[in-house]
Amino acid sequence: MAQHREGILQGIRVIDFTDFLAGPYIGMYFADMGADVIKFENLKSHGNFVRNARPLEPKTGLSMYFQNLNRNKRGVALDLKQDEGKKLFAELVKSADVLIENNRPGVMKRLGFGWEECKALNPRLIYASISGFGQTGPNSYKPGYDLIAQAMGGSMSITGWPGMEPTRAGMAIGDLFAGLNVGVAVCASLYEREKTGLGNHIDVALVDSIVSGMEAKLMQYVYTGESPVMTGNKYISSAPYDSFKAKDAWFVIASGTDKHFEVLSAAMGMPELARDPLYCDTELRKKNADALKSVIENWAADKTVAEVIAIIDKAGIPAAPIYDCEALCKDDSIIKDREMLVTVPSPKNHKEVAELTVIGNPIKMSETPVKYKKAAPDLGEDNDEIFRELGFSDEQLGAFKAAGVMN
Repeated sequence: MAQHREGILQGIRVIDFTDFLAGPYIGMYFADMGADVIKFENLKSHGNFVRNARPLEPKTGLSMYFQNLNRNKRGVALDLKQDEGKKLFAELVKSADVLIENNRPGVMKRLGFGWEECKALNPRLIYASISGFGQTGPNSYKPGYDLIAQAMGGSMSITGWPGMEPTRAGMAIGDLFAGLNVGVAVCASLYEREKTGLGNHIDVALVDSIVSGMEAKLMQYVYTGESPVMTGNKYISSAPYDSFKAKDAWFVIASGTDKHFEVLSAAMGMPELARDPLYCDTELRKKNADALKSVIENWAADKTVAEVIAIIDKAGIPAAPIYDCEALCKDDSIIKDREMLVTVPSPKNHKEVAELTVIGNPIKMSETPVKYKKAAPDLGEDNDEIFRELGFSDEQLGAFKAAGVMN
């Protein structure tokens, strides 16, 4: 049996001072990879807002939104409005390699733990701030959510079919892009710190993250002066690259080159399409994409999606069924073979069920695979353990609890 090395981020301590999605999402990645991620929550507000977000696990009542994003983390809860709470948090900062926060700019400084204050406590600290509009600029004071980012970052203007109202992506892509951008920046900063011994302040905005993801669409405007428009599932660079209707359901074809189309046409039993003056090169296929879609849908009209995909797959052309969540969960090639639904042991205070199902980590590493060791912590679950590690006695911890500094 192959011997694996311990988690690739073992020995790195991350303070996850975040709520909602972007921050917890990248904190989850770090925890899966072996970092000691400490979920910090405000004791007086009863922890993260999403502790009550649906869906709920029916027997325990636990929020699976929260559980999925916070597995593998330890939990601390303090009252930062009390001086003793601030002192305890300062000790935590001194012990950390990374702090991630997603408060509105200025909130952390008012608490006494902005970048400059934390840098003074720990010059090696990598401090990542996630916000709607960033730490600078005239909009920095505004609250920012995924919908705001998709609206102002441009993606809603190109999502949907011609004539539709602007539409957000079904996933919270602003939050997810921002979280992943923080992950790249943190890992780069950890590498740079090995050489300099110094930390870094990372400033990631949800709006910026969407703008970055606009790629060729934004370049179209910059270099032609024409704003891209909604094209449904069509792709601006090639055709057929779209969704199509079969007898029973929908599927997609991603034919990206002239050679692809030649092979696809032959697989459909219509090799003459590749020589047709309407479709014989990429630019012509893009221009006549609607007519070509009708040709493909007429061919698929008496076939099931499974039959269509079998024919196109055999030819080696990219094609796929369009899954909803039920179909996705029934595809063992994704769920089991790629381990995209996994289980973690139930929290120690919720043994009504033995384990909870969460979404697997998409990053697979041969020598340092991710591990799923524990469920998300209850509020302040690891206060005693963590602050004992920092040198506090049981007597001191008891006094803090009595004063309402920690639970």
